[in-house]
Amino acid sequence: MAFHPPGYDSDNYGQYRQYRGSTTREQNRENLDNIQSNRDGWLGRYNTHDTSSESPGGSQAALLSTKVKKEKWPHSPDFLASVLAFSLSLHSIWSLPISILQHGGLTFLLMYFFMLIILGGPVLILEMFLGQYSGLAPVRLFRHLCPILSGLGLTICVQAAIKLFLELGIMTWAGQSLFLVFSKQDISDGFFYRDVLNKENASLEELGTISGELSLILGIGSVLTFILVAAGTRSVGKVCMVLIPFMYMLLVSLTIRACIATGGIQGVTTLLSPSWNVMTDPTAWLEVTSQVVFSLQLGVGAITSFGSFNKFQQNIVRDAVVVLISHLVWVLLGVLLILSLLGISHNSQTINIGNLMTDPALISITGKGVWLAGITVLESALASISYGWLWAGLFFVFITLVCISSILGYLEILTGSIVNIRPGLIPYRPLVTFCILVVFFLLDLFMTTQGGIHVYHLVHTYISSWPALLIVLLTVLPAVLCHGTRNIMKDLADMSRVCLHHFVSSHLSTLYYTVIPLLTLASLCWSLHALSLDHLVDPLATFDMSLPAQWGMPLGWALSFLPLSPILFGGLVHLAFGARGVPRSTHLKRSLKPTDRYYRNEHLEIQAEATNKYANANISV
Repeated sequence: MAFHPPGYDSDNYGQYRQYRGSTTREQNRENLDNIQSNRDGWLGRYNTHDTSSESPGGSQAALLSTKVKKEKWPHSPDFLASVLAFSLSLHSIWSLPISILQHGGLTFLLMYFFMLIILGGPVLILEMFLGQYSGLAPVRLFRHLCPILSGLGLTICVQAAIKLFLELGIMTWAGQSLFLVFSKQDISDGFFYRDVLNKENASLEELGTISGELSLILGIGSVLTFILVAAGTRSVGKVCMVLIPFMYMLLVSLTIRACIATGGIQGVTTLLSPSWNVMTDPTAWLEVTSQVVFSLQLGVGAITSFGSFNKFQQNIVRDAVVVLISHLVWVLLGVLLILSLLGISHNSQTINIGNLMTDPALISITGKGVWLAGITVLESALASISYGWLWAGLFFVFITLVCISSILGYLEILTGSIVNIRPGLIPYRPLVTFCILVVFFLLDLFMTTQGGIHVYHLVHTYISSWPALLIVLLTVLPAVLCHGTRNIMKDLADMSRVCLHHFVSSHLSTLYYTVIPLLTLASLCWSLHALSLDHLVDPLATFDMSLPAQWGMPLGWALSFLPLSPILFGGLVHLAFGARGVPRSTHLKRSLKPTDRYYRNEHLEIQAEATNKYANANISV
């Protein structure tokens, strides 16, 4: 835990950084002892309003005011359960296996595990750290960590809103599929498009009518979600503790059933055959980088939001290790499930897996995401096994539970950001959550139309994935440049109450400084390049998914600008109007330095330790 010396002033931040770099935790304890001898001196400055010592972050008294009580996790495992449930994404189930098939099978899977350690773990720890250290939601965190990136928090909220919009749509379709499967106990060709979506000839140009059944299921799902999150941190962790074992049990059961079915093992052994030359292909490494970010759901802001509810000293290093190991098991089971189901489809002569891995039109054959689950898996694989309707029902229960675990995180970002900006709304947090769900219920009525799948295709293709890479890049850079890797290592060790070996801290610092920024930047450029070619390849054309020729692509790229606009606009507004009478040169320097508010959580922890030690000393006397 870094110690702020007496007389600290944010305008003299360079001296403060030098002090942090030369101060050990034992010296901090000695400083605390010295403080007790003159408690009414330095510590008194935190408890009285001295306008002469005000800084851009406000007076010390205002900064350390505890009048507004923020939410905290009731117990430490609640945080771990929430982060773990959020990291178990649908992307790992229905997108990552297809990327594995496209890029060398087992080789790509091993590359994924390697990149999970090199990139996924450090970014996961950093997102936890920023939330726990500052105690701020993402919408305010980056404003105080690096003021010129004030708009990044709004970008994260926009991205969370897009993800929430898509996940509610998926949950609605999964609920309708679950109802029809159990009511009909039969799965026929065209089940997903004809019975679930009632798609007919709908398109983006003509969305068709709203389905009453889908609207009802959407309403039921929204109400159920509100019940689960109404109590905030008191309920979210408990709900996730229940969801996680159910999701794993369903995934294990489905995987075992698929593997023992005829053709299941053949699919795994055939489709996982390694192609070692892929390791020399730079694009494969860029692809695996993006897959790690998307599968762990990094760069979305939920992990930082959950971390802001931690007490200042919480072992996030241990929590990150648990999440990574659990995610590794989740990915292995998900890959086995999908590959074995593709083997079952091969056995039923629906697809041919003999040369599937080398076929450039692989996605056109198997589909990806919703199309893989709703058409290939459901109509080709599950329909061909005994009691297929029952296993299909369990599959859609599984998808629904995974959707709920992600929706809880997206809702927390939006609700937490609003109450973080307006602390007076904390008592009305359930009402804020309810209003957000009402808004998204109305928006998701587009997904209940006959052409709702086309809306999903447009939004998912152009705006739902690649911004996460940009957010990860803009999270790592200000953390490294503003907080400093040396200070991050010290604060991480003190907050987690662990002793980081020099080998670990030095390699983490190197990863944060060079490897992670370069990998994410290169992967971001590669993802945008691949996106620019999507309309030429049109991989889902065989599933009747194509954008309108005249205005589909321009609309998609216009939507792609949506996550960028808050960052650019926020930076321009800060530079143009944020000076407030301060010389322009000073304002520019402050734009790249943390404010006092960023350190408030640490100040409160130091004050609490000093106060407790002073009280204990008086009691002993």
